Amino acid sequence: MTKIKTKGIAQTNTHTDIDTGTSGVETRIKPLASIVQGKNNLDSPILIAGFPGTGLVGSISTSYIINKLHMNQIACVESQYIVPGVIYSEGKLRHPCRVYANEKGDVCVLVCEAPIIIEGMYSVLDAVSKWILNNKVKEVMVLDGIAVEGLPDSKRVPMILSSNGRQADAANLINGNEVKSKEQGIAVDNSSIYPTTAFVGGMAGGILSSCLSNGIPCKAMLIYAARGIPDPEGAAVLIESVSRIADNESLKIDTQQLRNQGANIRANMEKIIQSYARQQQGQTQSPMSTEGGIMYG
Repeated sequence: MTKIKTKGIAQTNTHTDIDTGTSGVETRIKPLASIVQGKNNLDSPILIAGFPGTGLVGSISTSYIINKLHMNQIACVESQYIVPGVIYSEGKLRHPCRVYANEKGDVCVLVCEAPIIIEGMYSVLDAVSKWILNNKVKEVMVLDGIAVEGLPDSKRVPMILSSNGRQADAANLINGNEVKSKEQGIAVDNSSIYPTTAFVGGMAGGILSSCLSNGIPCKAMLIYAARGIPDPEGAAVLIESVSRIADNESLKIDTQQLRNQGANIRANMEKIIQSYARQQQGQTQSPMSTEGGIMYG
């Protein structure tokens, strides 16, 4: 039995017992994940989800949206399958898996910053899906990165995957000819081509799969990002794409701060890469080598 707790209200969802066929023995499947929700009025919101991943673009994007829209935490997901712990952020201890909403109640953000044990992934997703349905979420958008080696192109655009197949970004065209994206108003060339087939796993893919199963409109917004390097620039591109696509004025967010952070990181990384290249070149050209502190010609 799963309880979704709302301030002053307790809703109980009863699950049917499963008969194993063993006489006199009753097997019961008891969901262990629940969502605890505070007092808040939601108005058929858009739900944006982002999780730690390549370039941390999902986490950076959602954190930026939460701050810019002055969102308040309205819920947390409780589960024995979420690795125990708390997040310390901006001077406060926070539950690792949280739901936020803006004042209008038309935008929500889901973040989960702790690992989920694989055996319990469905339990957590089941609780999140029920919350989405109970709160009449009209669309789910998942933001994530696609790993690439080195620094990605500064003019990159995201690949947009839609449950209805109508809003695919021009960057995933097969022919690679330069085209004009009506949705984004920018030109896309061969360097922006994404694979035509892809697998999205983890919480991001799980939420999208659940949306498809329950007939909830959803989109995945994916962007190339470097491995192991925080990517504020990539996060800015995702947020700007959300602003263009979502039919919601609340999501018209200025990303200049992220752009500046991304430019600084890119400049520093380029200096490091150039320095490393010069060192490698110098070692290749030098006929001298050292061993045991003694130089040999």
